[in-house]
Amino acid sequence: MPFEPKDILLALKHIALSEQLNGAEKQFAAFLVDSFNRKTGRCDPSEETAAFLLGKSSRTIVRAGNRLAQLKLFVRRKHAGHNHCNSYLPNWQLFRENEDRYKTGRREHANRFNRQKLSPSECQPRHLHTDNTVIQTFPSNNIPSTYPIVAAAIDCSSQQIAEAEKRLLINKARTPIGARDPFSPYLNLRSSRQAADSAAERSWHNALIDRFGTGPIYAVIVEEMDAALQDVATKAELKRRGAGIISILEEMVRRGIRLT
Repeated sequence: MPFEPKDILLALKHIALSEQLNGAEKQFAAFLVDSFNRKTGRCDPSEETAAFLLGKSSRTIVRAGNRLAQLKLFVRRKHAGHNHCNSYLPNWQLFRENEDRYKTGRREHANRFNRQKLSPSECQPRHLHTDNTVIQTFPSNNIPSTYPIVAAAIDCSSQQIAEAEKRLLINKARTPIGARDPFSPYLNLRSSRQAADSAAERSWHNALIDRFGTGPIYAVIVEEMDAALQDVATKAELKRRGAGIISILEEMVRRGIRLT
């Protein structure tokens, strides 16, 4: 593919990020990219010049060139350059592919808090060996179909919601088609609460990105985040917008994490 103006920046970026190169190899790779002639497309600087400017021995530069060619970061042609120097053509396409993978990884990591939280349990793979009617023995579920309708309280506990879901499963078969579900207030309240929690969680997470980007400090904070701290931040954000990130930063300071 032809050279594009952004290719030099991408090459330098992924040379610096590479975990496969040591310090001398990164220095020589950066020197080669800097020596690329945009007009002629040539890249054939003297390895002796590179050794002098980088403060390395000639043998170190030769080994670095072998490594860059082995990883296919550069296409080396021996004695094909000016004054019979080796020619090193940067593999621009490989650097572009590395950039695509890097951006995909960053997006996936940044969106991990936005994923819907699903139960890891699996549904029953098949029916039981018999479809015979069984007797319900769990005492809290023996609720008659004429159980009185009670308006859902605003501060409904999790136990009430769980019991409402159980009753729904039992009474579903008994309720005539088109009849009003007496437990829908509880379930609607649960759905609204889940939506509010998700919105609060996104809010403090986006605030972290807005303040720290996805740099080293952001990575340290994410590494320190546990389920308990996420829950505290979400509850704080529900009470007051912007309080979620404040609670996170206060906890980081309490743990001795430097944020500058």
